[in-house]
Amino acid sequence: MRKQTVLANILLIGFILGIHEGRIALWKDDQAKPMKVFPYQASILPEEDQKRLEQGIHVDSLHELYKLVEDYLS
Repeated sequence: MRKQTVLANILLIGFILGIHEGRIALWKDDQAKPMKVFPYQASILPEEDQKRLEQGIHVDSLHELYKLVEDYLS
């Protein structure tokens, strides 16, 4: 599959940033299992951020995704 096609599919689907088994995790919109579980406990975040992640944060662009991940994991 061509790189542009893969990137277009990712952008069309979008992502969800949330919590899986207590850790910050990333899903593609159409998947039940996370595609990435980060080695960071959500409990280290402020309560408001934890609530947002528990609800799931939908992300439509890679730029937005990178910014959110950087904010939560730094």
